[in-house]
Amino acid sequence: MGKLTLAALEATLRQYLQPEHLARDLPTLRLLTRPGPAIRARAEALRPGVAQAVAPRFGVEVVDLLGQIGSGSLPVERLPSAGLALGPVARKGAGRALDALAAALRGLPRPVVGRIAEDRLLLDLRCLEEADEAAFVQQLPALREALA
Repeated sequence: MGKLTLAALEATLRQYLQPEHLARDLPTLRLLTRPGPAIRARAEALRPGVAQAVAPRFGVEVVDLLGQIGSGSLPVERLPSAGLALGPVARKGAGRALDALAAALRGLPRPVVGRIAEDRLLLDLRCLEEADEAAFVQQLPALREALA
């Protein structure tokens, strides 16, 4: 190992000397340990604005989700979460409509990536922090325009 690697490792290990500050200082740990009710409350607060931005082509509901933690040592572990499910109002052409919605979200100045499952586009809000939420809300008019 080189000096830079050792210095980074030392800084990380020093944080673990104060476990009460870990969730505050380590963003990944903070997001992984967010309580479900807090995530659901954020989804409930965002639902009306998102619904207005995607209407009349899509409906929006708050849903419970299971997110995947990641790969590496936990490739299949699931974590309870909450988010928004955006579904096309018209059943005919639902697949194309969802693809267009996903593309519009990815095309925003600050791209938003969801996943399509069961004829809905799902936005898991576990990792949406307050600063990111404000930026997301600010670009809802651009989403409405992209879908028009």
